[in-house]
Amino acid sequence: MKPPHWEMMLAWLRSHPGVFTVREEGEDLFLLEGHSIKTLPLRARDVDLIEEKQNTVIPGETYILIVKKDGQQLVLSSHGFAFPPSYVNIGPLPLPSQVYCMEDFRHLFSKLKHLASEAERREEALALILLLIAILDGAKSVGLEVDAEAEQVNAILEGLEKGQVQASPHGKLPPH
Repeated sequence: MKPPHWEMMLAWLRSHPGVFTVREEGEDLFLLEGHSIKTLPLRARDVDLIEEKQNTVIPGETYILIVKKDGQQLVLSSHGFAFPPSYVNIGPLPLPSQVYCMEDFRHLFSKLKHLASEAERREEALALILLLIAILDGAKSVGLEVDAEAEQVNAILEGLEKGQVQASPHGKLPPH
């Protein structure tokens, strides 16, 4: 049985073309986020609550809050899937936001590549890695596949642990 407001969520998804592609199979949805090409099955039986909320940062815009029966929360926004970070592998951190998306990950990962290419910014890079781990763990906890992104972060972390300076993302070689 579909939870209340299921049709409202479908209408919201249809009103945001390009952000999500939706495929219905019986009472379940399969969502594809256009920005990250991440997929997520949304099973009606697993959903406890669906609400449309006003975006306090972008006036006039709304988002969909989905609360699953296991307590996990997922947001469908104009930026794609959004989710709280998870501290399961890193412990609590003071973070600038309570919700992140894969677009945030891409932006912060790009910043990490820059930081890792400058030996004097190693500590900054390590702190950013903790944030990226929290974002990826949050994505994974809502059902997104993030193994490839985790491997990319881990490769940079391993290099930093060995004292290596990464190649600059602009193609310049690191100083010797």
